[in-house]
Amino acid sequence: MAVSEARRTRREDGEDARDQWGETDDAVAGDSDDSGRSPNRQLAHAPHRRPPARHRVVSGDVFDPRRAIPVGLLRLARNWSDAGSIYQAIHAYFEVLIRYPGTQAAEAAVEELLTLAERLAQQGRYYAALNIFNKLEQLC
Repeated sequence: MAVSEARRTRREDGEDARDQWGETDDAVAGDSDDSGRSPNRQLAHAPHRRPPARHRVVSGDVFDPRRAIPVGLLRLARNWSDAGSIYQAIHAYFEVLIRYPGTQAAEAAVEELLTLAERLAQQGRYYAALNIFNKLEQLC
């Protein structure tokens, strides 16, 4: 209320209708025609949306954090591998093996590590491939 009163006073004094707060009461700053007057505009109202139905999540029903964490590590390792960051990927796969031994995630990590070792050997990086085999032998 006080801001619009201050704007009316400035208009009467001949000052510009736009003040430091940006826009006038009936138009957005920058929305004016060639004469400098702001056209009358009305906002279109969006249809009323209903909030999503509440569904009680029972542990293990939809999201299991115990499975999501190793899967997230596997995805991270795969993304690093696909991006060419082989050593970061190897480290992430070994983290899965160390933190979650005996799980399906650990089995997937071993499979990915063997694939990486084969790819490294094909590239002539034999010591990196040998290092993967040595660590796998210690952990499995």
